Order: sequence, then structure tokens, then C-alpha cells
Amino acid sequence: MKLTTTGARTGRKHQVTLGALDIDGRLVVVASAMGAPKHPAWYHNIRHHPLVTVETDTETFEAMAALPPDRDELFAEVVAREPGFGDYQARTTRILPVVELHRVDTARRMGDWLVEMHDWLRGELKEMRAELDCGTPRELRLRCAGLCTALTRHHTGEARNIFPVLADRFPALAPTLAKLDEEHVVVARLQEEVQQLVEAEADPVRLRAEFDRLRSELDSHFAYEERTLVAALNALLPAPG
Repeated sequence: MKLTTTGARTGRKHQVTLGALDIDGRLVVVASAMGAPKHPAWYHNIRHHPLVTVETDTETFEAMAALPPDRDELFAEVVAREPGFGDYQARTTRILPVVELHRVDTARRMGDWLVEMHDWLRGELKEMRAELDCGTPRELRLRCAGLCTALTRHHTGEARNIFPVLADRFPALAPTLAKLDEEHVVVARLQEEVQQLVEAEADPVRLRAEFDRLRSELDSHFAYEERTLVAALNALLPAPG
């Protein structure tokens, strides 16, 4: 099998030939470097850029390289099938990393669902912006309450249920997830300010300006999240429902 990674420092593509194993439908490779004292370069690359290209004798596809939580059990199975990896482990004091390659397929997955949710929220933001110009105070309060509740639930669900899974399986995403958490705090503050202005029936010019700030922040946040997380989510998790 040929694995193409993106250089951790250079950003250039690098290809390496590896022996892969199919363990109960899971595509696994080991960063053994034949028992060398240091991890191979391709392993450092996938820690920074987990999206890779896999080329076999019959097909080529994209995959997300992840560190499986059951590393020890998988490595034991690897050694049972290919005893040479046990010899490599005996030659070095480092723990040989086991890497699982999750195929990024075209089925509807969590990443696709995330984009759909963002599109729905974009639509709600557009509708509320229109109501700022012609809606009654009661209509604005109802629209704002519904939108803010949806945003809070969405971001809370990500922080509690999605981000921890990604952090565990894709360590390279840690800076991205930290940035998204920070953006959630900014969005929460802005939406609270907008909600307070709506409740107070504040000056329409000020309300529109604050809402436009919130909408701009969310547009940037959604785009960044989709650009950085969709592939990983599609590789790991099915869509809800």
C-alpha cells in the first residue's frame, strides 16, 4: 500500500510504501520504522495533517489517519498475524504507534449533517435580518429566542459530544478545536447582546449593527469549521437520525 501524506513542516506531499493489515474491516498500519529509535517521518506528518491518500493495487481513496483508543489490542492482533512487528517493538524503547485509516466515503455522515445544520442556521439568520427591517417587536422576540436557543444547543452539543471524540482520535486537530471553542465564547457573547437589545426594543440602527456583527462572526465560524472538520467527521461518525 502507498500512503501519501502532507509534510508537517514543508506542506509538500510525500509518498511511502507501507504494509497495511485489514483487521475486522479496519485498515491499520504501524509506524515501526523497523524498530528504529525515532518515529518515521510519515507518522509526524499525519499528526499534523491527518488527511491522507491511500493507494492499493485496485483503488485510490482519501482517508483520515487516527490513533485508535484500543491500540494495545490492535497491536496484539497485528503481531499475531505478522510476528515481525513484535521483533521491531523489542528493538526499541518507544511504543510503536498503531494508526487506523478511516476511509472518507460519500455516504451521508456527521460532516454532511454539520453542513446541513449550518445551512439551516444561515437561513434563520437571513430571515431574522429581514424581520429587523419590518417585523413587530413580538415577532423579533420569538425569532431571536428560537435562533439563540438553536445556536446554544448546537454549540453545546459540539463541545460535549463531538470535539472530545475528534481530539482523542485526531491529535493534530487540537489547535483547530481550541480556536473553535474560543469562537463559541465570542458567539455566545454577541448573541446575548443581540437578545438583550431585542428584549429592550432598542434603537433599530444599533440592533441591526449588533446583529450584523453576530451574523458576520457566525459566517466566518461556520466556514472555518466546515473547512477543517468535515472530512474528519465524515471519516468517523454517521449522521444522527
